Amino acid sequence: MLDIKSVLQSLSKHRPIFHAEADFQQSLAWEIKEHYPNCKIRLETKVFGADRKVYLDILCIHEGRKYAIELKYKTVSFNCTVDEEDFALNNQGAQDIGRYDVLKDVQRLEAMVEAGVADEGILIFLTNDRLYYNSPNHIINTVDRNFRIHDGSHISGELNWAKGTGVGTLKGRETPIKLNGNYEMKWKKYSQINSETRSCFQYLMLRVNATKDVESRIESPLVEKELVPCNIHTNTNNPFWFRSFTGMAEIILSQKDLQEKLAHQLQELGYTVQLNRVLGNEKIDVWAENDTETLAIEVRNKTALLKTMYKGNHIHLKQQGAYDISRYDFVSDLGKMERVVQSRPGVKGCVLLITNDRLYWQPPKKQNPVDESFHIHDGHVVSGIGVWKEEASAGTTNRREETIHLTGKYVIKWRPYLHLGEGKNEEFKTLFVEVG
Repeated sequence: MLDIKSVLQSLSKHRPIFHAEADFQQSLAWEIKEHYPNCKIRLETKVFGADRKVYLDILCIHEGRKYAIELKYKTVSFNCTVDEEDFALNNQGAQDIGRYDVLKDVQRLEAMVEAGVADEGILIFLTNDRLYYNSPNHIINTVDRNFRIHDGSHISGELNWAKGTGVGTLKGRETPIKLNGNYEMKWKKYSQINSETRSCFQYLMLRVNATKDVESRIESPLVEKELVPCNIHTNTNNPFWFRSFTGMAEIILSQKDLQEKLAHQLQELGYTVQLNRVLGNEKIDVWAENDTETLAIEVRNKTALLKTMYKGNHIHLKQQGAYDISRYDFVSDLGKMERVVQSRPGVKGCVLLITNDRLYWQPPKKQNPVDESFHIHDGHVVSGIGVWKEEASAGTTNRREETIHLTGKYVIKWRPYLHLGEGKNEEFKTLFVEVG
């Protein structure tokens, strides 16, 4: 199988930016050949026979399989110098047309695969324009709303322009797009040139007729067995910045490591970030602001014993234990975020925990534990008053004697983060709760 993701990661190290789409095309083709010396590469080849002049950006033949690769490269204005080479990117705009063209390429790839011209199609869209990949903060009511490809959106079926679309926009693009497959848009970071927001490049990769476990394919949505009361937070629509961070799939070494990595990712997304910001009597782990929102984030990282290799690095996580204390601290963070949100309208409070210790997300086996009020296992509802039971030891409650009062109700929903294998402690999960 052609591992395009690895090829892109390698390419980004020495070509983090391109002058134009043709530059991207040639560079990617060269990089594929470097990784797979025995493969055959053809650029701008006609793939549907003499009766139809349809050209493919890259045709790659590897181990008997034909891969049809279509590329898109859209930019906003950005000037920089990389390795003594000057780059001056144009502001291409016309995102509505750009979105249509991307999905049109997916339709073409489906047709190639169906016709047997290719065994698999791959669409790669690289851009430094946030309007393509950022999730909108409002209901989309634009003429291209059916073609939206921001992170987390799902695309399938027949896609049409909305009524009232201008003649200039429709010219040459009047035909609806019809897709046979279901696709989930999952954007990944490609490169970051400098601190400017426009220097951040992200890519979208969709695979046509790939195996079921390829990330661009999605299964039918699961049906909830129970309806959750509307006043309970279920956290099913995690914000883009959080999905972007977890999508990096980093193994977190410590709480400080988590704090710094999250801050770095937020900065790359255009936020102004402060660590350990003091607000009255509260100290906030990560405080982030941009033009549209202000975030107050508390982070926790708890580890179970693990020794492994990951991304070429030796990883040694220690067994931390002290679950009762850690559960108290998480619930205490919820209380802190409630106070911050209540005293500062407009601020979004968030509490994040990442761990590879399943004792946090699995229901407890012990009956009536001293920390029962602070349990955060999957499916549990945290609300009301949190207090230790009388038999809790002084060592456990030391500096944590304060009763916690929560005004909201929070359904605890653990989500997969990173799966290294089937061995003990090789599964990581996240618990992310928004407050307010």
